[in-house]
Amino acid sequence: MLILHKLLPLLVSPLGVILGLWLLAWVWKRALFAWLGVAVLLLCALPATATWVWKTLESDYPYRPVASVPDAGAVVVLSGMLGGFEYQGEAVPEWGETVDRLFAGVALYKAGKAPLVIFTRGYWPWLSLPPEGELLARQAIALGVPDSKILLTDLVTNTEDEAREVKNLMTFGGLRHVILVTSSFHMPRARMLFTRAGVETVPYAVDFQGQGALDWMSWVPSADGFAGTSSGVREWIGRLYYRVKFFLT
Repeated sequence: MLILHKLLPLLVSPLGVILGLWLLAWVWKRALFAWLGVAVLLLCALPATATWVWKTLESDYPYRPVASVPDAGAVVVLSGMLGGFEYQGEAVPEWGETVDRLFAGVALYKAGKAPLVIFTRGYWPWLSLPPEGELLARQAIALGVPDSKILLTDLVTNTEDEAREVKNLMTFGGLRHVILVTSSFHMPRARMLFTRAGVETVPYAVDFQGQGALDWMSWVPSADGFAGTSSGVREWIGRLYYRVKFFLT
């Protein structure tokens, strides 16, 4: 089910649309569809397009100083910042771009915004790594957060799981609301799922990817531009998926 959840969005991603148009061009022998595929490819490969997509994703949750965040019962740091590989039978973790989530969670704790830090134990079956929250907890301890002030959820594989497991911890610990730390683009979907699970959240967004200024290189198609557009569209698909799912249930 997890693999389907990750792969199905590819069908309506830029790559899926382009391949679909080229397939139609081949089946129906119509050059128009081939040229439409080329046009979509060039448009999505523009860094300017990627920047625009990410600006729309991040518009609801701009940067805010730590000092402006109200106090809460705990800081919740969502998973999704670690990758890795296996070397001679040993799992080697590597930080991703969203590592800002970890440092923001530690900063909020040290600023006295909450007495506890909750890490979610994100687990990806295709990676030979320990659950992510366990690795993040070790790093937080190294950064000065006492071990006694860190809580871990059960295993989770997506944001919906994280919301449910955080709710379980809050019920057990008597917490009423939490500071939710995740990437700005991910915050609308995350808050929707946490609200659905009955968790009151104070948002603290990090990891801004659409704030750079445009220059002449922004109008030159590139592989990075295509990757940025594709990942942004994937997040919009994720938001739409949960809105439809909750509307039907």
